[in-house]
Amino acid sequence: MDENDSHEKNRAQSSNEPYPGPLAAIGLALSALFISSFIASLLASTGLMGQSALMASMGIGYTIGVGGLATLAAQRVPAPQDLRIGLKGFDRWLIAPMLALLPTVFLLSESNIYLEALMPPSSEFLALRAEMKQLLEAQSTLAKLQTAVVALGIIPITEGFLFFGIILQGLNAQIGVIRGVLLTTFLYSVVHFPASGAPGDSLVPLPTWLVIGALLCLVRMASGSILPVICLSAGFSLIHLIAAGQEPWFTIQSFNIPGEGIPAMVFWPSLISVGWGLMTLWKTLQSKPDDIPTVVLDPHEETKDDL
Repeated sequence: MDENDSHEKNRAQSSNEPYPGPLAAIGLALSALFISSFIASLLASTGLMGQSALMASMGIGYTIGVGGLATLAAQRVPAPQDLRIGLKGFDRWLIAPMLALLPTVFLLSESNIYLEALMPPSSEFLALRAEMKQLLEAQSTLAKLQTAVVALGIIPITEGFLFFGIILQGLNAQIGVIRGVLLTTFLYSVVHFPASGAPGDSLVPLPTWLVIGALLCLVRMASGSILPVICLSAGFSLIHLIAAGQEPWFTIQSFNIPGEGIPAMVFWPSLISVGWGLMTLWKTLQSKPDDIPTVVLDPHEETKDDL
């Protein structure tokens, strides 16, 4: 085999290797965080977005930083790209167990109460949280529409595409399902860290995003598609949106109104619902074939080239 054939073989083998690996996945996540944050901050500081500067800037930042980077990374995913990334439909009967996971947000609000009691947030972080809440309380119809588009559309789509479409399939293929899910979940939580640098301020929200990330990984692998991941992520955001503001659609103690814990009539049905959803999706995952296989070159083709 001459030198040109060797280069062609190495290029073909490189193009068929699973992507991304651990280092590339970390680079993608951190680059997406940096680019989206930089663009959002730059646009918000210019004042070009008007009264809804925060959400509009965030939407543009996510579209370019997360969505753009995911689009470029998708080109390196080996064939069949649509199958590996999860760009396909899913069984409709999985809708029920996925909807059953929505009360997770109520259970997480309960756990955060105990975490904040162990690690009280700083006064700076509390002030930052209040400022963010005030900024996110859209007043005009246009501002509300922009908030809905960003929170229910742009963020779930771009994050679902990058983390649970691109990154998860590559890590599962290269380092195994368990480690792939753990690293994907961690990277997903990294992009949701709060701005404050105090230890308690960073650690308290961490379990929330780790749980959400793990649930989305389970949904992705059980359904074989990123569409339910996007829908479930949007569902979590929808609950927070309709529970926020001066006139929320519903009120639950310790979730969107002050209290020491969510009521038992909310806690136990939520726990049962989430438990049933998890068991159903887990059984589905155990019974379905792996649709993110490791790419291995045909040994017969390799032998033939060598000859």
